[in-house]
Amino acid sequence: MHVHRVGTSGLELSELGLGTFDWGSRVEAETAQQLLDSYSEAGGTTLELPSFASPAADLLGKLTVSPEVTVCARVGVAQRGDEPVLSLSRQQVLRQTRQLMQRMRRDHIEVLVLDGFDVTTPLEETASALETLLSAGDIDYVACAYHSGWQLAAVAGAGIPVVAAFNEHSLLERSAETDVAPAADYLGIGMVAGAALGRGVLSGQYARAVPADSRAAVHRDGYMQGYLSDDAQRIVAGVSKAASSLEIAPVDVALAWMRSQAPACSLISPRTTDQLTQLLNSDAELQPEILQVLDQISEPS
Repeated sequence: MHVHRVGTSGLELSELGLGTFDWGSRVEAETAQQLLDSYSEAGGTTLELPSFASPAADLLGKLTVSPEVTVCARVGVAQRGDEPVLSLSRQQVLRQTRQLMQRMRRDHIEVLVLDGFDVTTPLEETASALETLLSAGDIDYVACAYHSGWQLAAVAGAGIPVVAAFNEHSLLERSAETDVAPAADYLGIGMVAGAALGRGVLSGQYARAVPADSRAAVHRDGYMQGYLSDDAQRIVAGVSKAASSLEIAPVDVALAWMRSQAPACSLISPRTTDQLTQLLNSDAELQPEILQVLDQISEPS
């Protein structure tokens, strides 16, 4: 597996990152260890936690993790009652980072990801907390998730050494291309593509119905809203048509298009070793005319 430099920093991430969206819920420890072992053996080096509240952090603390693996863990969001609340105050950043290290049984976190832009806390306060963690060796790098272009610029302007921007990016979600990507490129920040398979929709599994064991069936909190729209299904139909003509799977087309976008890393979240094997073995290359058609049918507004 190829390893890419992230922006102008010294951080390197493998081209496919292993997401842990279902770890601790639909993926138990035994399967998680198998996924992690197979991924590491294939040369994968990037493990991403979906949120501070995710049970994946606790599960990871029970697993054997290769020292070559870079963990990207998020802080900032906490549950207050039924509502998630974002705060990047000094207290919250320090507390959540240290709690994550305890939960994962690690002495540091390679990449700490700020999970949103906090409009209520002065950036200088957040910067102070991050400098404390960097100086203590608790974290190696800082990244931002779900920040717009101007927000990335504001964070960088406050002296926070951001090396990567985590934003959803796939044939079904291309808004990052028109705002975040140009800002990140100007600032020397690398792009990490979250949900590179469109939250699983680009596999084609929702073409006729919602499978009983799928994310759309399990997560009824709006997580899949918009990914099963008529426009999304039109894009999926185009991907499936291209896959059929090339005698490959739709995920091969989706990942090949993703590689053409050249992010530092594309995140995938397989639940089974069979799914992971298929993704690890995906090495299709698309002709320029096919890439052009895919760009046209999925063009961001």
